[in-house]
Amino acid sequence: MIENIISTLPRNKESVYKGFCNCRKLKKYILVSEKEFAPHLEKAKSDLSKIRADFENEAWDWVVIKSYYSIHHAINALLIRFQGFYSKDHFCAILALKNFDLVPSDIYEKLRKISTKFSDFTGFEISYSLRKIGQYDVIRWKQLSKEDASKIYNFTKEFVAFVEKRCFR
Repeated sequence: MIENIISTLPRNKESVYKGFCNCRKLKKYILVSEKEFAPHLEKAKSDLSKIRADFENEAWDWVVIKSYYSIHHAINALLIRFQGFYSKDHFCAILALKNFDLVPSDIYEKLRKISTKFSDFTGFEISYSLRKIGQYDVIRWKQLSKEDASKIYNFTKEFVAFVEKRCFR
């Protein structure tokens, strides 16, 4: 299912920069000390550690939701560590990662696919929290599959490990 989604996140550098500037103009970035990255990374790792039980219980919606939040906290850890700001807006956070080349292209492409999947799934913009699938979309949450959950869970493990390694270089 994930492979069939067309991403709305920009691909080229100019479009990424335009999107980033728009997010900045809309005050989507919050300045903080770079030392504050550690709590975000800790939260990402905490969320990640809780996913396994949901996967074993075949709670695909919770695997996806917790993976998504783990990824979001990890993204903010990177942004804080290297740029001194974070974003509550998930779309803007991903744009900032790419704008500052904080992740390799292959990871950005995976983030694009995941974000599009969630944005399409909820019927809202990505800036809304993914938890709304489980709370409000009483039909579409059932479309999540083991394959979707597995791909997102595996990417989450990869991404959080990447962020941890990058932050502590």
